[in-house]
Amino acid sequence: MLVLEEAKVKMIKDTLQAGLNSIIDRAGDQIMIRYFNESIGSVWDDELVLTTSGDVWTSGVVFPLSNEKGSQDSVLMEQGKLIDGDKRIFVVGSLNVTGSELQSKIQIGSPSGEVYRQVLESYTPEVNGEKIYKRIYVRKLPIGSLIGE
Repeated sequence: MLVLEEAKVKMIKDTLQAGLNSIIDRAGDQIMIRYFNESIGSVWDDELVLTTSGDVWTSGVVFPLSNEKGSQDSVLMEQGKLIDGDKRIFVVGSLNVTGSELQSKIQIGSPSGEVYRQVLESYTPEVNGEKIYKRIYVRKLPIGSLIGE
């Protein structure tokens, strides 16, 4: 019975992953994630310095926020965590966006496009420990983007 359950879980994971890949292939946009490491500028002050540590090009599906009453987006907007103009991006679950000493900015479009930053922790559902997709809420950055860049 245990082997059957493991096979069933693998089939569910593979089906969900194939569905996401199909959606990204059909409706996905080019997305560049530029990573920055944080460090303190000097010993005597608390200046924060960001150093570019790499870029990753991927594809993702970009949606505007949903204003439908009761939707997660509208609840987050009512709480003041999201604002008009923020967006939702769905990407593969294995993609790392932020970390303890890592920041990123997200460019939607290739070779150039608008630049965004993540505003809320991403949501990543898992099936048996495998990350299927990642939902990222982003906000447009003004020119000059990240402080310290």
